[in-house]
Amino acid sequence: LIKPETSSMLFDTTADALGVDVEKAETGRATSFSDIDRIRGACVLLVEDNDINQEVAIGLLENIEIFADVAENGAEAVAMVRENDYDAVLMDMQMPIMDGIEATQAIRSDAAFRDLPIIAMTANAMAADRERCLKAGMNDHIAKPIDTDQLVGALLRWIKRSDSLGPTPRKKEQNRLTQVCGASSDEAPLEIAGIDVASALKRTGGNRTRYESLLRRFAQQQADTVETVHKALSSGDTATAERMVHSLKGAAGTLGATAVAEAAAKTEKAVRAGQGIDITLASLSDDLSRVVSAIQAVLSEGAPVKGGDAASTDPEAVTETLTRLKHLLESDDAEASDFIVEASPHLSGVLTSKEIEDLNALIGEFDFDAALKCLCAIRSRFQLNADAK
Repeated sequence: LIKPETSSMLFDTTADALGVDVEKAETGRATSFSDIDRIRGACVLLVEDNDINQEVAIGLLENIEIFADVAENGAEAVAMVRENDYDAVLMDMQMPIMDGIEATQAIRSDAAFRDLPIIAMTANAMAADRERCLKAGMNDHIAKPIDTDQLVGALLRWIKRSDSLGPTPRKKEQNRLTQVCGASSDEAPLEIAGIDVASALKRTGGNRTRYESLLRRFAQQQADTVETVHKALSSGDTATAERMVHSLKGAAGTLGATAVAEAAAKTEKAVRAGQGIDITLASLSDDLSRVVSAIQAVLSEGAPVKGGDAASTDPEAVTETLTRLKHLLESDDAEASDFIVEASPHLSGVLTSKEIEDLNALIGEFDFDAALKCLCAIRSRFQLNADAK
């Protein structure tokens, strides 16, 4: 049983890290610490096809100690709801294979899930979109980029749990990570032309190392998006073109690339309307190129790593870190995505750059089975080296 004063202290830490305004988090009344404790330990299904948005949302959920499974499209979501017991579903609207509306209708067709809270997440926050969500059977609606107050407020409104578990061990695990990998609070402010870093850091949970990793991934993944959209349009595949621009809009908005997000929104409308596409795509290309170049200039792979201890050159010194990562992967714990980002600088003296790159990529895509195989190969190499001595 958690004492009230302990709960208050823990929430203070969580609220600061997440950027939650406790007076605004739940619409209609002030939020008490017991409200937050009520949803700690809950399990939600996050339905989202964009890996950057997946990682951001999971980071925000973990900051308030909520467990999350991930489905990359509506069809996966329907299957996972039928196989697992969730306290709520966070449902993206535009996805391949099956969109959020179809998935919600399929879930609601089963009387067993009539009362399961389904909260829509969409970058199209128009009244008509909200109406479509309600008609499909959704309970609530939050806009993208996700606002932390909105997210917490929606979860507080709809998750009803009488068996609150109180704070989970994840806080202790994160503290242990800090002890293993080190942390620094005296870094110079991060400044990247064309990006609202302050707002984006708050939106992504305040973890600068994770945010920088997301920016690098954004620059790598989205650099050729306009060219790919052109190819899709040339082949008559407007659905793919629209979906790619929509995904770019969401990721850019989440990471603070406001001009890119706005240009992508205009392009999305043009593709849907079938007119003005060339002009909007040209503008999007210019904005995206500038932001990608700015990210690469500030966060080049060769730049010194900030915020971590010096890399260890002794395999035994990083064993604890690798063991912890193995346990997270075996438990399908989404915290592994944060852990590998924080641990990479510490591991760079022992692991090859390819091994670190592969682990980050696989875990970032939540392919934990493949990441485990990669990790086992690394540990085998350590053992072989040790036997050779």
